[in-house]
Amino acid sequence: MDNLRLILIVLGLIVLAAIVLLHKPAGQSQRNHARWLSGRREPHLGDAGRSDAGETTPHGRAEMPASPSNLAAGLASARLVAAESDFDDDESDAAAAQRQRQSNPDKIVTLYIQRKEGRRIKGTELHEAATKAGLNFGEMNIFHRLHEGASDPVFSMANLTAPGHFDPHSWNVFDTPGVTFFTTLPAPVSALDAWDAMLATARRMAELLEAEVLDDNRCLVTRQRIAQVREEMRDYDRKHGLGRSG
Repeated sequence: MDNLRLILIVLGLIVLAAIVLLHKPAGQSQRNHARWLSGRREPHLGDAGRSDAGETTPHGRAEMPASPSNLAAGLASARLVAAESDFDDDESDAAAAQRQRQSNPDKIVTLYIQRKEGRRIKGTELHEAATKAGLNFGEMNIFHRLHEGASDPVFSMANLTAPGHFDPHSWNVFDTPGVTFFTTLPAPVSALDAWDAMLATARRMAELLEAEVLDDNRCLVTRQRIAQVREEMRDYDRKHGLGRSG
């Protein structure tokens, strides 16, 4: 009889413990989960070495975009050094002022060319298209549209990937996500002429490469945006007493 009573007591305790566990307040488990979440670090894209302005290649490496302003500054610096070697101490104030202005452009206007869905452009394709579009490979290892009788290019075309240069010995072994067109003002022609020439060449390049022309915000260039830039160029020409060449 005593054994039976003991067994019943033990069973009662087990049932009571089960009831307590099964009816534990939900808020407690939620608080525990909240504490776990607060201590858990969510993975971010930055953990994989993301760059805010970088391009990602098919192999997963990040590529930093070239800066048109840095390229323009490099060109200006190179021309300034070359010009200083050509002038003596008797150089006129006007000539010195002109050289100084060329080394500090008032404005830089840009366009981009990229293929859809991140498809890359082979070096050989790019070189062939640039030649057909009338661009010359030269200073700073980038392409230029030259103007007769002027030392400065009307506009230039650089690699979209920093530092923006092309290796003339590696056309058949490299590819790129795209290219950057840029013109610095003042240019050897009117701002409007420079813009129109750059846009026409960018469109020709895009046609040859089966790519798209993008504006300075990397959006598909539209008629409205083209009209806006043309008006900006006209305004620049008016302020500086320039007109269309020819």
